[in-house]
Amino acid sequence: MPVAYCEECEWSRRVEDDADGELNEVMIRHYIETGHSVEQRDEQGSDRELES
Repeated sequence: MPVAYCEECEWSRRVEDDADGELNEVMIRHYIETGHSVEQRDEQGSDRELES
């Protein structure tokens, strides 16, 4: 499951099925609203990093 994550404000968003590009839309929306860069991660990697 892909995850969008922002290191600056620790915002994150998961999507079940990204077939329609929903994750890209929320990443763009967050950038427009905050100016923060957002990166896409896989769920396993993001869970480890979010816990630390």
